[in-house]
Amino acid sequence: MPPKKGKEPQPKKATKTVEDRTFGMKNKKGGAAQREIGRMQANLKNAGTIEEKKKQAEKAAREREKKAAEDAKRDMEAMMNRPAQIQKVPFGVDPKTVVCIFYKKGNCEKGKKCKFSHDLSVERKTEKKNLYTDGRAEEEEKKKVETSADWDEDKLRSVVLSKKGNQQTTTDKVCKYFIEAIEDGKYGWFWICPNGGDKCKYKHALPPGFVLKTKEQRAAEKALMDKSPLKTLTLEDFLESERHKLTGTLTPVTPESFAKWKKDRMDKKAAEEQARKAKENTGRALFESGKWGDDESEDEDDDDVWNLQKLREETEGIRSKKEEERLAASHDTPDNGTTGEATPAENTPAEAASGS
Repeated sequence: MPPKKGKEPQPKKATKTVEDRTFGMKNKKGGAAQREIGRMQANLKNAGTIEEKKKQAEKAAREREKKAAEDAKRDMEAMMNRPAQIQKVPFGVDPKTVVCIFYKKGNCEKGKKCKFSHDLSVERKTEKKNLYTDGRAEEEEKKKVETSADWDEDKLRSVVLSKKGNQQTTTDKVCKYFIEAIEDGKYGWFWICPNGGDKCKYKHALPPGFVLKTKEQRAAEKALMDKSPLKTLTLEDFLESERHKLTGTLTPVTPESFAKWKKDRMDKKAAEEQARKAKENTGRALFESGKWGDDESEDEDDDDVWNLQKLREETEGIRSKKEEERLAASHDTPDNGTTGEATPAENTPAEAASGS
């Protein structure tokens, strides 16, 4: 902190002048003398140099200008009835937890589109917590008593969004237990889903277009259903009423006709199932059935037989061709230099046997 300013020292010259003027008067006890001394001292305090008087005049002028500017600004705000600055919130703070300053002045032009709160009770809700009292037990007791039957639609949606435990959603379908709990008025802070609690794979969020019904509406619907004839209608009465609605020439159902219809229906279903399996037959299914081994062995046997027969035919053809070439070459070759005469062929084993 800067040091405190002390009293301004009085000029020595002026002090000496006063002392000179009051010399001999201090000891006088008369009232006139004392008043004269007081007047001289007051003149000494108010008196000063020309520079000091100029500074004091400038300071007073600045103060007057500042006060006039503040008065003009206050008058303008009162006339416009709106704050003079734009409302801002720190980063990460929800604007709905801050009351709109324009709304507090009574002149917010945005209305419902305003991002700040128009609820004056928000300031009381956002007050600092008392560090000397523990309010957790009181809040838990209050939450245990509360259920969705005591909430409106906005409160119900806010509570549902505040429970962030259902993060493992794998489908867009809404949990039926969740809907039943809301409709029965059993949904609350401590409600647990019977389908695995927080591990439920279905969504725990209100579907689009969901309208929360009041207790009176649910009671009226229940009374209407109790009085409805559909609740007391039996299956036999329903079938009898539907039978009377049938018109035209129809085949009456007898045990024989029903058995025939059922047999035809089962045969048709079996044929469709067999066709579907044949169409959807995969390599794995064929391998597991074991039929592929017999078919493959038969194909291999057929290939072996065909290959051996073909090999025999090719071998016989080559052998006969070589034999013909040899015979042709033996007939065209001359013997011992003679021309025009063919050499006698050697006797075959069959001719030798007949000659002998």
